[in-house]
Amino acid sequence: MTGLSPVMNMQYVGSKNRLSKDLAPIIQSYINKNTIGYLEPFVGGANMIDKIEHKNKTGCDIHKELIELLRYSQNNELPETISEIEYKNVKNNKENYPSWYVGLVGFCGSFGAKYFGGFARRYNKDGTIFDVPKQAINSLRRQSKDENFNNIKFCNKSFLNLQMDKISNYVIYCDIPYRGTTKYQTAGFPYEEFYEWCKKVSENNTVLISEYSMPDEFECIWSKEVKTSLGSGVNEDSNKNRIEKLFTYKYDNKM
Repeated sequence: MTGLSPVMNMQYVGSKNRLSKDLAPIIQSYINKNTIGYLEPFVGGANMIDKIEHKNKTGCDIHKELIELLRYSQNNELPETISEIEYKNVKNNKENYPSWYVGLVGFCGSFGAKYFGGFARRYNKDGTIFDVPKQAINSLRRQSKDENFNNIKFCNKSFLNLQMDKISNYVIYCDIPYRGTTKYQTAGFPYEEFYEWCKKVSENNTVLISEYSMPDEFECIWSKEVKTSLGSGVNEDSNKNRIEKLFTYKYDNKM
């Protein structure tokens, strides 16, 4: 798979880029000649979908500026970098800028790629400034040149608004905001509704979910211990290792 080559991808909170060499082959193994399409309802920085090979790929996200940025980067050149002054101007006057550009500044110009979470600063050992936004934009630029990225259809939709009754024989990968973590604003995420959605959608499709834990009706099909840091967003014991897991809905529980 060409998508598994070691390239930099868009920097994004919760990105699965570092786990893609483990997860992408597993996801790909569910795709066969009868698979009509591949869908990610929580596409984020497109760091998994760009490593999956299928002629019909759709990435959705509820974040409008993120989707507009991903769409724009498929066919257009990106700025070289973002100054701190420009960052502040865009942050305080979003309505005056195109949505894709707000997304670019909000993600590529921010510390830890947290959307407008503070301008990204870093210094080299000699005290000179390291251009973090330039590095982030270059990563997105390289990602956007890949064929596996450019054949993705990006949609600004919530998973709840997808017309799943019209979808069958899809492989669907869900990288949701992990429950009990603070790196995402998860207070409003409808976990119980999502679990029921997975069960329903699994009747006619293969649904795979990344999480630390899921209800008992879901089966863990892969796990790996990974290092976390104080910036990982785990509420307690943040400096301990965590077990990343991949789940699917148990077949014998399906209706």
